[in-house]
Amino acid sequence: MKNTGKLILAALCALALAAPAAAFETEFHGGMWQVFGGTDNDASLPHSQKSGSTDFFSYNGMLNDKGMSSDMYDVLGENDSTIFGLTKARLRFEGNTDDGLAKVVYGLEVGTYDWGDTKNKFGLSGDGVTQETRFAYAEVTVPGIGGKLRAGLQPTKINDWVWSETAAGLTWHYQMANWKAMTGWYRGDNEENGDDDYLVLKFDNQLTNTTAMGVFGIYANLKDNETAAEDLYDSNVYWMGVNGKFGRDAFFANFDAIYQGGELDFENSAIKDIDRSAWLADVTVGVNVTDKFKLSGNVLYASGDDDAGDTDANNFDSIDVDVKVGSIFFKDTILADCDRTISDAPYIMDKGLVNYAVEGEYQITEKNHVRMAVRYLTTAEDLALKPGAKDKDLGYEFDLWYTYKLNK
Repeated sequence: MKNTGKLILAALCALALAAPAAAFETEFHGGMWQVFGGTDNDASLPHSQKSGSTDFFSYNGMLNDKGMSSDMYDVLGENDSTIFGLTKARLRFEGNTDDGLAKVVYGLEVGTYDWGDTKNKFGLSGDGVTQETRFAYAEVTVPGIGGKLRAGLQPTKINDWVWSETAAGLTWHYQMANWKAMTGWYRGDNEENGDDDYLVLKFDNQLTNTTAMGVFGIYANLKDNETAAEDLYDSNVYWMGVNGKFGRDAFFANFDAIYQGGELDFENSAIKDIDRSAWLADVTVGVNVTDKFKLSGNVLYASGDDDAGDTDANNFDSIDVDVKVGSIFFKDTILADCDRTISDAPYIMDKGLVNYAVEGEYQITEKNHVRMAVRYLTTAEDLALKPGAKDKDLGYEFDLWYTYKLNK
């Protein structure tokens, strides 16, 4: 059996390394953020809640909040003001064979660091530890079958509300006429035994010139996870979703509907196992008033958990996303692009989210663009900000974005 495994590995390596026999066309892409500003609440800057590192659920009357970088109550309360500077940079190399049958992608990133951060060596005398790998994958056309096989650290892009970041795995992508399909296996984070596995299946169809539909499914088998209180549990969870887009004349609309199910099994028999049952719905409708101005309305609902003491986890939980539901809590600013935001997932802890928004965009000139939004945000279930005080209301938000395009 070991020899068979080595033969399979050798075959995959041969596919990946066959490219150098042909001529290569190379491309470099990159982006850099240099940001400085000020805030009256510096607790909102450390990226308090990350979807990728936290599995939110309540058990035995307490919340598993492992992965939160700071106390959410401090974020929502008063805090000190500060002035800051930030740097983030990405560089991506792509090498394509001249016959178009294979390519390799390698991406480097300097994640966002504060100016003067001595812990990460981003202060005086330069930097020596902040470089990281964002992409490292090979892609080849599959002989006879068709489609493309992709292996390595690659973008997921399964769904904006569930999984849209990078992960290491093996995926197959196929396109025929108006159909697109992908399936794959990803290996997740697990320092104990490396047995976290994600299986994915996704189909998209351009039904007509005006209508597109898609469906997807994700199954996650996660072993030996640890809560914030160091209780071990296994997780078997799945997401099933459907999405669509429609556009005719000046009218446009899109939607997502996602169900999350599964179970959490604790190693300690004294802790009751938990059933997951949650959902998310997102609907946007709008109109292109002119070629330069469009207006839209959005409603987003992500379910929350209403009882920390029962054996049901009714809160929606993402794998790894960067959602844009406003600029105070979520990632819809250049500051949030630099990972300085409260949450990158469509919820606050295990209490879900409800968003009502009206948005407008206006292309003033070729280089000047403005976007506006008014939104009302609540949690789906009561959030206890302090003992004896519960509330769903997160407040109103008024956003204004202005962009000047210096060059291409």
